[in-house]
Amino acid sequence: MRRSRTAFVLAITAAAVATPLLTVPGAAVAAPTSTLSLDVSRYTAQTNPTQWGHIVEDINHSVEGGLDANLVRNSTMKEGAADPPSSWSAVTGGGGTGSIALDTSVPLTAANPDALRLDVGQDGAGQRVGVANTGFYGVGVAADTTYTATFFARTARYTGPLRVSLEGADGTVYAAASTGATSGDWRQYTVNLSTGRRKPADTSNRVVISVPAGGSGASLWLDVVRVTPPTYGTSGELRSDLMQKLAATRPGFWRVPGGNYLEGQTLATRFDWKKTVGPYEDRPGHQNDAWGYWSTDQAGLRTYLDMAEQSGAEPLLALFAGYTLDGTTVPQDELQPYVQDALDEIQYAIGATDTPWGAQRAKDGHPAPYDVRYVEVGNEDFFDRTGSYDGYRFPMFYDAIKAAYPQLQVVATTPVTTRTPDVVDEHYYNNDPAAFTAMAHHYEGYSRSGPKVLVGEYAITNGTSGNPTGTLSGAIGEAGFMTGMLRNADVVMGASYAPALADVHDFQWPTNLVGFDAATSYGSPSYWVQQMFGANKGRYVLPASLTGTDPSLSVSATRGDDGTVYVHVVNPTTTAVTTQLRVAGASAISTSGTVSTLTGDPDARNSITAPNTVRPTAARSVTTGARFSRTFPASSVTVLTFSVSGAVAPALPVGQPTSLRVTTPGYTDRSVAVSGTQGVTAAVTEQSSDDLRKSATFVVHAGAGRSSCYSLESRLLPGSYLTVTADHTVTAAPLGTTSAALRAATFCPAVGHAGQGVSLESLAQPGRFLRHYANVLYAADASGGSFFDNARSYDVDTTFLLEGGFWRSTVDVPLGNHSFQPTTPGYTDDVLRHFAFVAQVSPVSELDATTRPDATFTVVPGLADTSCYSFRSENYPDRYLRHYDYQVRLDPVGTGTYAQDATFCAQPGHDGQGVSWQAIGFPDRYLRHFQGKVWIASDGGPLPSDAPASWSEDTSWLTVDPLG
Repeated sequence: MRRSRTAFVLAITAAAVATPLLTVPGAAVAAPTSTLSLDVSRYTAQTNPTQWGHIVEDINHSVEGGLDANLVRNSTMKEGAADPPSSWSAVTGGGGTGSIALDTSVPLTAANPDALRLDVGQDGAGQRVGVANTGFYGVGVAADTTYTATFFARTARYTGPLRVSLEGADGTVYAAASTGATSGDWRQYTVNLSTGRRKPADTSNRVVISVPAGGSGASLWLDVVRVTPPTYGTSGELRSDLMQKLAATRPGFWRVPGGNYLEGQTLATRFDWKKTVGPYEDRPGHQNDAWGYWSTDQAGLRTYLDMAEQSGAEPLLALFAGYTLDGTTVPQDELQPYVQDALDEIQYAIGATDTPWGAQRAKDGHPAPYDVRYVEVGNEDFFDRTGSYDGYRFPMFYDAIKAAYPQLQVVATTPVTTRTPDVVDEHYYNNDPAAFTAMAHHYEGYSRSGPKVLVGEYAITNGTSGNPTGTLSGAIGEAGFMTGMLRNADVVMGASYAPALADVHDFQWPTNLVGFDAATSYGSPSYWVQQMFGANKGRYVLPASLTGTDPSLSVSATRGDDGTVYVHVVNPTTTAVTTQLRVAGASAISTSGTVSTLTGDPDARNSITAPNTVRPTAARSVTTGARFSRTFPASSVTVLTFSVSGAVAPALPVGQPTSLRVTTPGYTDRSVAVSGTQGVTAAVTEQSSDDLRKSATFVVHAGAGRSSCYSLESRLLPGSYLTVTADHTVTAAPLGTTSAALRAATFCPAVGHAGQGVSLESLAQPGRFLRHYANVLYAADASGGSFFDNARSYDVDTTFLLEGGFWRSTVDVPLGNHSFQPTTPGYTDDVLRHFAFVAQVSPVSELDATTRPDATFTVVPGLADTSCYSFRSENYPDRYLRHYDYQVRLDPVGTGTYAQDATFCAQPGHDGQGVSWQAIGFPDRYLRHFQGKVWIASDGGPLPSDAPASWSEDTSWLTVDPLG
């Protein structure tokens, strides 16, 4: 992030699994106003262990003064270079006297030369002299709790004990303990402080270290002072209530230490990880000038890794990549040391203990490697306007990481062209909840063949100057976006709301997930949405559709391996929606489930003093079945549970071009293809020849021999389908007419034998699955009698990943000059044209010699993908039809997303005539004429142009001779 810049959920819990099962079909219920249809026997994608997570950078005191459980602020006396050190003051009692100052003459270590010096004046009987620390906007003190205090100290002219206490501002002592004898040498002291039943009324407390009576004339030096309550996990560093809240969302990953904190304003103030490991006294700390306060780095790299591991998640490790917030980019000839630094950091995280940095990790108390599978190169490098990220920074890091750690997935922070990253990180912020609601379909347009997406930061930013957390309406908008990310789990490998934490007394970002002070914390409405989604996620994404209601509602559904089904419905409207749920594809469905609802005033928000204004209700029992009715309250988030039994198998995208990628190690550059008429595998990329890309693309149809299965039509040989022969080979052949021939061209999907993707069983030869063996396709049995029935690698050889087709148009359109007419009754005499550079339809009769060229376009290979098409104006040859904010215009050639926005794929006309033109970036949106203008529109959606009425006809176009 940079300084400058409604949900209703149905889910399943284990409690529902034990409820009685109702044999399908279920009893009918009264018809509600809308229908939510689910097919629990098919899945369109598999969710990711990393689907939902957290980003933690040190912003808003989220770590220093937050997740770092140390109650003492400025524990190393460096903050602000103040003299006396900030947050510290002298404490005297009973007439004692003393003064404090910053002293660098007796350094503890080279890394920490600054000490707090207390010079004791009068300290006789009944007196005390000491120092107090007021913490991070107070010190939280709980009743019946034991705190651990550790610090380094040395004394002069005094060898007695020191007294450590937790006190109220009025002097009330809640806990106290004394050290052993002190000396003139630096020594570390540890004491335990146990509180009684009394609890302070607020956080205006302090940590006091004092010299008891008898210390007149003494001097005391202090450094690296820590006082911690009981902590989360085993590291002894993490604040328990904050970790408990974040862990309760069931995160799959923590992006650490992500954000601007990683970069710093300058090279000197970046997150220099090597200075954050080892003993606290050897960590110099640094000015967190990204967010304006000092970081002791006592919560260092290991602590960030622990945050993930101890919450049951994996770290997604962010690496400094040679760019800082002041715009500095490390020159190419000076970048290699930073690349090596990143490799050393990865070694610290996952290296064996006989490696230098793996040994350091073990010395720091964590011998086992961390479960790091993703590393991110940099942060928000789209702010680097020099081109260095794509030009040399990302390639240098990518090549070095892949060479040393080929198993790691490398994340780019912005799209790049010089290398193909495994994942690209995208960030979204907006203060309008409706903007996020509209993003529910955002990822339906992404390529299934390209890099995965990490939504590393997103949030509705509607916090206030007095409250760093957002409203229920904001949470509802985010929930709508989350349904879209979940539905497209094959594209979005993970998402993390940002930022995660904020101290309510000092925050630099307007809206955050969890607010806290020195004593307590609370979850925002967005937090509860995160918990509902994170705690209610199955393995398989199910087909789900919601009809007959406001298009701003969105839905997603998942199913677990144990038969639990999770359906998320987002209702951002001000009206309750009654819906009938129709559950298909199950052999049995539970007759009861549970429901919990998050609802209230859309403008409501939680706070430190009112933490439960917006909070889910406790779960209660509800009736479920094959058909049952639910009312989705206005502005609500609800969790419903029920369970099903029966098989589940992958759903292939009917009518869409699809490619099947091989998963066998060593062959993952290959896809199923056709050579002549033989089924084979071939190495194919987006840069391959047209014929090769077509050979590895198939159009999916409902099964010729069984409608619940599939047939695969060759894009290279239209009318020919993958067909299993009598000798178990696979060819591309025209459909036969007999039952046996139709069955031979039909495949039934199953969960991939390798645990991912899809395996395709021959309907004609049950028990035999599509397999590549020596680059040829067979219908194979792992234990059959043919040479290709070899059990070796059978599981991976019969498992394929579904990807968007290498050739995206399912019909061919001749290149050259054409005009286009709609097929909608009453508009068949109209023609597509541009007027004042805006696309519209006009009657042909209204065109004259001057305006007829406006209705003529030169069809050329797609600017973004040559398997699709672009429309160049006949009379303005530097301009192409392009959608911008969904409306289609005639724009001059530009940069950025211009090529993609000006590219359309040809599909059979939705009404059975002509061609429907699919926006390549939004596969659910097609060229449509609506009220005289032309848009890219979906069949039902948030825009007026998405109206379902006459959508099929409005999106079907006839290609005719050029008018101009």
